[in-house]
Amino acid sequence: MSESSDWTLLARYLSGECSAEEKIQVEDLIASDPEKQRLIESMKTVWDVPDPQPGTSNVSRLWSEVAEETGIATGTEAPRKRRRRGIVERLTKWFQPQLRPVWRYAAVAALLIVSSLAYFQAQEAGTFPWSRLTVGWVTLAVESGARDEITLSDGTRIRLDAGTVLRYPEAFAGEERTVFLSGEGYFEVTSNVEKPFVVRADHAVVEVLGTRFNVRAWQAEQRVIIAVAEGKVALSSEKGPEAVEIARGQTSTLLKTGLPSEPQSVDIDRHLGWMHQEAFFDSVPLQEILHQLERWYDVQFVLEDTVIAAEQLTVHIQTDSLDDALELISTLTDLDYQRTDHLIRLQPRD
Repeated sequence: MSESSDWTLLARYLSGECSAEEKIQVEDLIASDPEKQRLIESMKTVWDVPDPQPGTSNVSRLWSEVAEETGIATGTEAPRKRRRRGIVERLTKWFQPQLRPVWRYAAVAALLIVSSLAYFQAQEAGTFPWSRLTVGWVTLAVESGARDEITLSDGTRIRLDAGTVLRYPEAFAGEERTVFLSGEGYFEVTSNVEKPFVVRADHAVVEVLGTRFNVRAWQAEQRVIIAVAEGKVALSSEKGPEAVEIARGQTSTLLKTGLPSEPQSVDIDRHLGWMHQEAFFDSVPLQEILHQLERWYDVQFVLEDTVIAAEQLTVHIQTDSLDDALELISTLTDLDYQRTDHLIRLQPRD
């Protein structure tokens, strides 16, 4: 991360302002390298300081200290083996008194510069055991109207629904096998007791050793639903350590805010129906059903009456025909529809 655009992306990530795809981009970078993970934690310490009253900034002095610590100041032969912790503490100390929004971006830039220099120096010296490993990350984005599946380097098989984005490493390094999911996927995880498999899906963290389970994590729905077909998984929020264990034939839901629900026994086939163009909706908003149809059939819905979008429906969709699905929705909602290519308008009947 050396370009200004990368600094801006990281700053937006720390502020919680980046998109789901940008969040995945930053988090897979963090997961690929423990050193970067420690760097992010240090930056959060600076970033989370409340805005104080405007004060006098001393960026020149700050930069002088940074340059001296890293050995990049003109005419300075500073030791390169000093601990980066001291640099972070100095940055925190100098930025805290005048941490207005603009300086937060400067703090990110300074921390990145310091970390990059120290990181590459350590790589050259061979002091990091992971310095010899180069792990590339791949983004698989499934188009609307399609489905895809992939087998990872460890043999884990993943089936992905339309509109889903999966980020995964070309090869797993480290103590965990981590992937990032936005959308819906069915996982058949290869067992490895020494290296847990972790799925990071929006605000949820799912950890397994070897099992089969479904993850539904559409950002618009503001919840993550886990359904286990075989084995067990642990579900927790990325914001807290509390986790629930979900066994075979059970499901648990994690809302955007809160803790995972107590596991309940369910008909797992209802959660896996999407792989066969089948969906079960129990008392969900019409808008959520329409989003599913948009992904499956690569269309866009326009509701003339937006109030209807929140109407709760229970429906079972099992068809490869968009027209059949539209007739079913029209009957349940008493709406007429007009279809023009990929655009479908729904409006109250006269």
